[in-house]
Amino acid sequence: MTDQPNILLIITDHQAYYGHNRPGEFDYEWPRFEQFSSQGTRFERAYSVCPLCSPARASMMTGVYPSRHGLRKNTEVQLHYNRSDFRQGQQLYSHHLSRAGYRNAYVGKWHCGHEKLPIDFGIEGWSLPDYGKVYMSDAYKTYAAHRGFGDARAFIEHDQRQPEWEGTTVVLHDQSPWRFMNASGILVGPPEAHEEQFVAHLAIEKLHELARSKQPWSLVASFWGPHQPYYPSEPFASAIDPTTIPEYPSFRDDLRGRPLRRHIYRDFRHIGARKWRHWSLWQEVLARCYGQALQLDNAVGSVLDTLDELGLSKNTLVIWCADHGDAVASHGGLWDKGSTYAEEVARVPMAMRWPTRFQGGQLCDRLVSNMDVTATLLDAADVSVPDQMDSRSLLALCRDPSARDWPDHLICEHNGHGDDILQRIIVRDQYKYVAALFDGDEFYDLEQDPFELNNLIGSSLHRDIRDELRQLLVTHIEEQNDRAAHRLAYALKHGF
Repeated sequence: MTDQPNILLIITDHQAYYGHNRPGEFDYEWPRFEQFSSQGTRFERAYSVCPLCSPARASMMTGVYPSRHGLRKNTEVQLHYNRSDFRQGQQLYSHHLSRAGYRNAYVGKWHCGHEKLPIDFGIEGWSLPDYGKVYMSDAYKTYAAHRGFGDARAFIEHDQRQPEWEGTTVVLHDQSPWRFMNASGILVGPPEAHEEQFVAHLAIEKLHELARSKQPWSLVASFWGPHQPYYPSEPFASAIDPTTIPEYPSFRDDLRGRPLRRHIYRDFRHIGARKWRHWSLWQEVLARCYGQALQLDNAVGSVLDTLDELGLSKNTLVIWCADHGDAVASHGGLWDKGSTYAEEVARVPMAMRWPTRFQGGQLCDRLVSNMDVTATLLDAADVSVPDQMDSRSLLALCRDPSARDWPDHLICEHNGHGDDILQRIIVRDQYKYVAALFDGDEFYDLEQDPFELNNLIGSSLHRDIRDELRQLLVTHIEEQNDRAAHRLAYALKHGF
């Protein structure tokens, strides 16, 4: 086909999004994302299919649930039921696009394999196995050396696990990518030394190369940010005055009526938890978190600018979304994600732009997930979406955000993070039901209780809607032959 569009998929990582921009109380927006959203369709109720890196990303690559592709936890987790790489013969988006004549590229964070990288699936570009250690990679070191940056270093202001580092400058080299995680501070050097700008640089280089191609192309630009540690560069680090950040609405949540997994994560998984109960400390952490997101926004903006400069924007479908959210400062003061499907870790920013196919300035409030990007890519390329895919093309909603034939509910998965707590989740209208195996269930009215402070699982007033959602979950588990969740379906059926 001569009119096949180019495709650019932008994936950000672990993005503090839900509840952080509260108009009238605290205005916090990403300028380039807002501009981009205004040029296309913004999905106001987009969820992560599974709020953890590898499962979510693998579902975006394959268009099927984690229970089907097998990467149920991060690839570093060695458990008998968790795959560290895709199984032999697993079809990715790239296989379908290649058969349709596309040239496929990928730069940045992969986290969908311990042994296999995008290149093993016929995708050109650069990435790292598992989570990856960007600042220790040969590619980054070459990039930094050519610009005189030297080793990446950060001035540490707060560090949950290594408080002895606070007030010092540390070289960001370690064999484990988790060494620096729950920390905030400032990256030493110019903005270009930051991993966000490094990935943007790789994406821009690849765009220039693809622009000379005679084939239609797809490019995934996958960023490691704004995942913690929150080490933005100046001037982004100082973009937000910490004292202006009001207390997050669930910061003082006492977790009353919530299941055990929430208490375990807050009170036992957080080293020095009592120190982290003071809002003034979290203001400083959030200021760096928000600064890092603004730096990411700027980096993505430079990629979009390049698309414009190359004259490619008109017939390029661009999708911008995150793999999952961030629990930072929520529900009693948390880092990271934990084993819950709280809105903070579940909700993701998502918007799409394709000037020749649908108009800008549209808002869509239908329930969608980031797994839906897979079918959307294929649909845009005029490739039939395989029946076995769980992903659904979003193009119909971009043409008509109120399309009536879109499902009225969304089902997602979670298998825990740090703990083995299998959960299946359903959202319909304003209600969310989280069913957990061997732990308590949760049920929320998100319209009345957007920050999930009141678990209605035992409310007699909501019995009917609870029972309906339970039955929908049971039906889904059975139709999917979701073997890991069969015991959960049994418990739901019998009211355990």
